[in-house]
Amino acid sequence: MGPLVPLVTFAAVDRSALRWIRSSESPVEFTLYAEDQALAVLRWSKRGGTTAQAETTAGTLFLERRGFLNPHLTLHAVESGPVLARVSVHLNYHTIEVVGGAQYRFHRAGLLVPAWQITTADLKELVHLEPTRETRRLEGGAVLVTPLGAASADLPALLVLSWFFIVLAWFEDEAMIPLEGPNAPPGAPDSF
Repeated sequence: MGPLVPLVTFAAVDRSALRWIRSSESPVEFTLYAEDQALAVLRWSKRGGTTAQAETTAGTLFLERRGFLNPHLTLHAVESGPVLARVSVHLNYHTIEVVGGAQYRFHRAGLLVPAWQITTADLKELVHLEPTRETRRLEGGAVLVTPLGAASADLPALLVLSWFFIVLAWFEDEAMIPLEGPNAPPGAPDSF
């Protein structure tokens, strides 16, 4: 299933201020925009699933989450093909490795801040992502790209992988909603 909106290349737009917008519920889908031009579409195979496809003008990319004790996310050009990029999950920060390329840090922007940053290995900021929500529902996210990030050939992979990670984490949080609050089953944790 291809995107419903025409996509443009990353090189054709100002990449400094982008936004992810939820564009479909079934399947869950987010579209990355630069002003009113769509750059990428990220679509889940099933709600709450751990696989997705990203469409760009360069083609279709396949994403998946694997592992429990050693979780990681992978990006492939062909379903189940060789890994193009990988997010390794750690406690305080995560590592994004582009095969044959650079390594990046992906981490929370601050302790109480719901935003995320992608930085170079020497901590130069490339991308700042801030999810936006309505109540507990993830609606999209603001993406600020530094000049260094905009110049990176890895920018499309970094944006798709990081947003895939953020949405997967949001799915996990949404799955916990029935276990919280006044209507929670007996023994469930209290919510604030």
